[in-house]
Amino acid sequence: MKKFISLVAVLMLSGCYTGKSLFDGPACNSTPQPKPQPCVEQVVPPCAQPQPQPCAQPAVQRNERLAGVIYFGIGSDYLNDADKAELNRIAQYAKANNTPVKVLGHASHKVGKGAEFKKDAINQDVSVRRTQNVANTLAMMGVNPNMINAAAYSDSRPAEVETDAKTEALNRRVEIYLEY
Repeated sequence: MKKFISLVAVLMLSGCYTGKSLFDGPACNSTPQPKPQPCVEQVVPPCAQPQPQPCAQPAVQRNERLAGVIYFGIGSDYLNDADKAELNRIAQYAKANNTPVKVLGHASHKVGKGAEFKKDAINQDVSVRRTQNVANTLAMMGVNPNMINAAAYSDSRPAEVETDAKTEALNRRVEIYLEY
C-alpha cells in the first residue's frame, strides 16, 4: 500500500488525480491547488472548465538529455534484470546530481486479434502501466519522487513507422530523460 501511495504521489505531477486513471488530467470540478504544480505536458486534453493557466518560463532554460530507453514485449510492463540495471544507473546519477527525471511511456499500434475495436484503451493502459512501473522502480531505487515527472502517450508518438516486427518493437518503450 505504501508503494502505491508513493507512486500516486509521483504520478500526480502530471495533473490532478481524478480516481479513474493517474493520467486523466485535471478534473472538471476540482478546486485550484494551493501550490503551483510543475509544468508537465498534458497526456489527455484538459477539461473544458476551468482552463489551466500557462506555465511561467524559468529564468534559466534547462536542457534534457535522453538517459535511457527501456523496451517491452507485446502488452508487457515487465522489467528484466538488464532493464533494472539500466534504471539503477540512471537513478544513481539522478540522486548524485539532484536531477529531475522525466519518464515517458509509449505503446505500439499493434493489439491482439479481435481487440482492434478497443485499441486506444488497450494501448493507453499498457503505456500507463509501463510508465508506472519505471517511475515506481526509480523511486524505490532512491530517486526523490518529487523529482520524477511521468506521462503516458499510448501509441500517439511512435519512434518508427511500423512496417514490420522490428519497427513495431521499437515503439513499445519508456524513455527516461534527465535535466542538466
